[in-house]
Amino acid sequence: MKKIALCFTLLLLLSACAEKKFEPAESAKIDYEKAKALLDDGDYDGANRFLENFSTNHPYSQYAVQGELIRIFAAYKNSEYILSETLSKQFVERHPRHPDVAYAKYLLAMSHYKQISNEDRDQTQTSLAIDAFKRVIKEHPRGEYAKDASSRLQYLYNKLSAHELTVGKYYFDKERYVAAANRFQVVLDKYQTTPAIEEALYYLAASFAKLGIKSSAREMAILLRHNFPKSEWSSKAEEFL
Repeated sequence: MKKIALCFTLLLLLSACAEKKFEPAESAKIDYEKAKALLDDGDYDGANRFLENFSTNHPYSQYAVQGELIRIFAAYKNSEYILSETLSKQFVERHPRHPDVAYAKYLLAMSHYKQISNEDRDQTQTSLAIDAFKRVIKEHPRGEYAKDASSRLQYLYNKLSAHELTVGKYYFDKERYVAAANRFQVVLDKYQTTPAIEEALYYLAASFAKLGIKSSAREMAILLRHNFPKSEWSSKAEEFL
């Protein structure tokens, strides 16, 4: 009987939470401060829901635009990355000259960044994050977010090169050497500063060898030995010299 009573109480509490209303005040300042208080308390979901109609309720307020910004932050902190991505894009389009537009662009980049997948998965979000971080650096080179954006780019390049290497090795194992060589060539052309380059050079040489293009296999082996003489992949590539 106690269990039933406890479950019933729990259901009532959950129902109350679900039906929780965030009624707007007449003052935009009061609502803005309330939203900030919710953020300070870590109630990102509550802040996001409270701010959903903030601009509609206070369209001509000096707090309207700032309300849009903190809603982006609330969505991002609540791990609603698709929403924070959408809100960031909207903010940049609506307020391209706003003093805090760099922040919106940075949160857009971070929203993509948080959605990136493992190397064996689709890397669309990785590419989008790279483009977004590059935009932050290009358009706000002296801003406070440029340094962090630059530091994250190398990690993202590493992810893309690892993805190309993974797919290339898959094709190599399936004896689809042309497709494999194309993937390894992408690493060579675009991601020479990433850790995947050594292994990619080896497998590119191996792919050429399998295709009977011995001169190209030797060329890749020489390139690997010249740039990475102490690499284990350089030692393995000696068979192609």
